[in-house]
Amino acid sequence: MTRIVEAGSRRNMLKAAALLPAVAAGAARAQAASPGDLLAFARDTREPDLVLPLWPEGKMPGSPIPAMTERIDDQTDNAGLRYRVAEHVTRPTLSFFAPTASPTGASILILPGGGYSRVGIDREGYETARWFNAQGIAAFVLRYRLPADRWGGGALVALQDAQRAMRLIRAGGKWSIDPKRVSVLGGSAGGHLAISLCVKVYDRTYPVIDAADRLLTRPDGAILLYPVVSMGAGAHTGSKLALLGPDASTADAAAWSFDQRLPGITPPILLAHAVHDRVVPVDHALALFGAVRGSGGSIDMHLFEDGAHGLGLRGDPSWPMSDWPNLARRWQQRNGLA
Repeated sequence: MTRIVEAGSRRNMLKAAALLPAVAAGAARAQAASPGDLLAFARDTREPDLVLPLWPEGKMPGSPIPAMTERIDDQTDNAGLRYRVAEHVTRPTLSFFAPTASPTGASILILPGGGYSRVGIDREGYETARWFNAQGIAAFVLRYRLPADRWGGGALVALQDAQRAMRLIRAGGKWSIDPKRVSVLGGSAGGHLAISLCVKVYDRTYPVIDAADRLLTRPDGAILLYPVVSMGAGAHTGSKLALLGPDASTADAAAWSFDQRLPGITPPILLAHAVHDRVVPVDHALALFGAVRGSGGSIDMHLFEDGAHGLGLRGDPSWPMSDWPNLARRWQQRNGLA
């Protein structure tokens, strides 16, 4: 059964409940799905077991809040699979999926993509969480604020949300996980946000609110799918415009680019990218690989001749790239993150 925990009024609790109906039949299908049948996790209808507001009432940083209304664009893709995305996020949330196999104590924070102007819910999000659950790994999907909406906090708002999410996961309370085995997964712009978590480890982006905010934000490992890496030459235009605006300075672009030498603090990284990606060029992956190696960091890079941007678990089964979850599984096992 889905549980929704809310801070604040009964009105807020009812609003959250309306966003997240319990689907018992979906949970049963998630438990029965074979880890090798990746599309089964995309077809599944299981919703989160728990949804938490990221920030206490009145404590969210990054104000002023833009004048806008949060909405969910609920569509079906060409394969008949549900494809929801959130727009104009004003109330960031952390959605918890409990393991459907014997819990291992490991967990993962999932940051779906969307070019910093939207954020995915199903593809790269809920479906991926269900797959990790089948491996015994607790999964958390973050619905983060979007810099494209021009918050007072500017480019920082998404990172503020990601840092807060990592701290809440490690704080526990409503779940039991090993705080030393928390990975992050990000795709496209979500991959850029995941890299930011790995690199901007010492950036305190908001004031301490509670005890959780004294915990570390650095992930113990990172899985990056076709990530945006650079905001400089060769940047993904849409992500750069959304993150930094139309008048970004060279200094702003450099501050959010990870294609040069990095500090030697990054966790182990798994990187997967299609050579012919038509959205984010493979040059981004190559640049990140060079930067991490130049800093003495650990990175496994997998490049694929066939593949697609944003495939999630919905890639053509004949593509080797579509098997990235099993590559990630073996990588997690090797690094003690499974």
